[in-house]
Amino acid sequence: MSFTIYLDDCLDDDHLIALLRQEGFVVISPRKVGTIGLSDEEHLNYCARNGYAILTADADDFSDLHENWRSKGLHHAGIIVICRERDVRKHMTNRKIARALKNLLEACEKSEVPIVNEFIVLNQWR
Repeated sequence: MSFTIYLDDCLDDDHLIALLRQEGFVVISPRKVGTIGLSDEEHLNYCARNGYAILTADADDFSDLHENWRSKGLHHAGIIVICRERDVRKHMTNRKIARALKNLLEACEKSEVPIVNEFIVLNQWR
């Protein structure tokens, strides 16, 4: 399974990157490509130009962006969000994020359901 995922600034973490790479993902870090600090829309534009799905914990802003892009007929390679739980003990750990992303991709491959132009909440794939 070769899949390229771009981490939003809020998830650009060396431990998460290592876990995702262990699962076979190609991971793009804003720190490594010089896009750290861009606005959410600039991150999404960067991903769309390069064919990367974006992984973010900024669900509200990216939900709005997704709807805005959809209304304008713009396309992206997928927005995958992690929703923070009210109970911080239920937050997804880096290991759970990597496992959930793998579960999501395997399900999409089996069912041939695309991630392109979709807004997906990763929490339900734990």
